[in-house]
Order: sequence, then structure tokens, then C-alpha cells
Amino acid sequence: MSNLAYQNESTYTLQQLAADVEAIVANEQEQANIVAATEPLLERFLAANSLPEEYCQPAPGRITTEHKEFTLYRLHRGPEDCFNIMAAIWPPGGSSGVHDHAGKWVVEGVYRNQLRTIRYKRLDDGTHTGHAELKETASLDLHPGDVSHVLSPNEEVHDFINQASEPVVSVHIYGGDIQV
Repeated sequence: MSNLAYQNESTYTLQQLAADVEAIVANEQEQANIVAATEPLLERFLAANSLPEEYCQPAPGRITTEHKEFTLYRLHRGPEDCFNIMAAIWPPGGSSGVHDHAGKWVVEGVYRNQLRTIRYKRLDDGTHTGHAELKETASLDLHPGDVSHVLSPNEEVHDFINQASEPVVSVHIYGGDIQV
């Protein structure tokens, strides 16, 4: 796409990222193509170091999993929830727990510190609610600027773990609504 906002800019803001993702989502239906076009945009945003500091600070109690509290901020909501941009702050030892996104695509990247993502392949047919037979397929340490993705059906089940002694800040672009 030749009209993306970042091509003529030396910096890349949240507003530019949102406008560019909106243009991609409006013109592309295939999830894999949306992810492929969105990954370099998130890389550009992370490299520009322009996430407002207020979204880099933990806010205890915002989101709780069975594993550990973490903070999740909605940075932008696309038209009709076609996408959402979120910032997550993972405390030391924090984990998302093994999960998927119910068929939604996600592009995610690390803004500050290091986050481990573990990928799984589902071995069962998914007919038993609350149960899954999984096999670990990859373990990646994502550093600032690194981008990854979640893509249904084969690259969907994953876990995030902060193994560091400092909070991790990550940015996620979800193909649809996510509850906060």
C-alpha cells in the first residue's frame, strides 16, 4: 500500500499506526495478509519509541489471571471493533496462561525488556470445553522491537511469560474486540 502514513515520516505515532492498520483491515480480508502487512507497522512503531509513558506503568488490579496480575490498556479501538491496539505490562514472573484468541489474528511486539512466548499445537479436536491436548512447538524470547503473531488455526495457542526481574511492556494489535 503506497499511502501508509509511516512512509514519509521520521517518527511513527500511535495515531499513524492506527490509521495504517485501519487502511489494511478495510482493504484486506485474508487474516494471513493482514498479519503480514501489519507486522512491519508494529516494528516501525516499536522502533520509534513513541508509546506514551502513561501506558508503560502498571496499574494493579486492572486484569487478573489465575497466574498473576498484569495491566492491559486499550490504546485504540478500530471502527466497529475491526481491530484494537492494546498495551500490556507484565510484572516479574507474570504470565498470561496458555490461551488462544478464538480465531482472531494478533500481531504483538515487545516495547520494553524481554518476554518469552511459548507456542503450542493443539492435538485434540477441541470438542471438550476447558480441555486441550497440546504439544509445545516453539519457545521464543522477544526483545524490544521484536514482533510475532497469532494466526488461526495453526499458530494460535500460546503463553506469555515474563522471566525477568523488571516489568515488560508489550503492544498487541488484535483483529477484533478484546475485553478489558
